[in-house]
Amino acid sequence: ITGRDGYAAPRLSGGSFGHGQALEYHSRIIRDVVRMLCAGLVHGDLSEFNVLIDDNGPVIIDLPQAVNAAGNNNAPMMLERDVNNMRDYFGRYASELLTTAYSKEIWSYYQSGDLKPDITLTGHFAESTVVADV
Repeated sequence: ITGRDGYAAPRLSGGSFGHGQALEYHSRIIRDVVRMLCAGLVHGDLSEFNVLIDDNGPVIIDLPQAVNAAGNNNAPMMLERDVNNMRDYFGRYASELLTTAYSKEIWSYYQSGDLKPDITLTGHFAESTVVADV
């Protein structure tokens, strides 16, 4: 993954973004996270240090620690951490992202078998307030 100069593309962490570009890049990364989960994987260590920016935009890297979403009890927590890391980073440039709940929305679709690569997400999720009768 290279930049225009032929050298390694810069990390997301080294960039500064305008409001619109932050929203676009966040959306693209969330779409890639969904695509990975549709393939059964959760990155597990996604942050601004594991995303490069090439001429076409953000590229997620460093996948050796990716986990099988169906076979790892920590997958929902790892997905939430990954997505929230991206939310918090891009929220510096587009503050409306800071109130989103993409991770819970994505996991809900995954858990119900309704997650598709082209799904339209809202970033909103209403958690159940029903108390479990144990």
